[in-house]
Order: sequence, then C-alpha cells, then structure tokens
Amino acid sequence: MHTKIHNGMITNFHRGADIYVGGFQLIPQATLVSGKLRAGLIAGGFYVGKSFEGQFGPTISVKVKTFNAGPFGSAANLQLTADHIWGTGKQKLAGGGLHVDLLNKLVLGFTAHRDYQFNTWWLQTALGLRISKIKKTREPFNE
Repeated sequence: MHTKIHNGMITNFHRGADIYVGGFQLIPQATLVSGKLRAGLIAGGFYVGKSFEGQFGPTISVKVKTFNAGPFGSAANLQLTADHIWGTGKQKLAGGGLHVDLLNKLVLGFTAHRDYQFNTWWLQTALGLRISKIKKTREPFNE
C-alpha cells in the first residue's frame, strides 16, 4: 500500500485561469501477474476551489522497465498506471501516468486525467511512500 500526495492544476487549455489542485491518496493494490501487473483502489481527498472533497476509484499498474543495480537487485521500476476516479463534487476522471518506484519505498510520478464531466484536464505531480511491509523473498539456500 502506498500513500501519495499530489499537486498540480486543472485546465481546459483554452480560456480562464488554471485552478490549483492538491491532495492525498491511499492506494492499496494486489498483484495480478507477479512482477508485471497490479490492481487496486484509490481513496483520498483533494483541495480545489477553496473546498476539500473526496475521491475514489480503481487503478491498475503495469511495470514497463526495471532498472537493475547489479548485485544489489532492483534500484527502480518504471510503471504505467491507468485510473478512473470519481470525486464527491461530481468529478469523473479517466487517465493515468508514469511513475518511478525507487528502492521499493519512494514513488515519483506525473499524471494526466481527463474530467469528462467538466471538460477539463488535471495535470499533477505525485510523491508517494510505501507504508505496507515488503514481502520477504524465500531463499532456499538459507533454510
């Protein structure tokens, strides 16, 4: 499970000022295909337009590339994510992003979501931290 803070802007790319958006998310996920595919839920809150609102929805993550650190194992993973998020203010967001999972602890990312209810784009950066325990790998030579 990760906890993530995010901030960015809501824009329509045409007229008017862009609106600041920031918030937090809890993202529990389960592995569907070992080492490749995870799916889970997003639950969180965000601040926009002088109000605090909630959000929830499904997410899926696909590992695109692993950056190895030689004998030390994996240093980072590049992941492609896809989400569909509903907000308590009638927001309906579909989109995703690229995330780098560093040392299986810290997550850095950029996301883009289309709000098809209000005809806007949410462009955000994200900083996440793993809060669940890392599964111990079974080493047959240590038994």
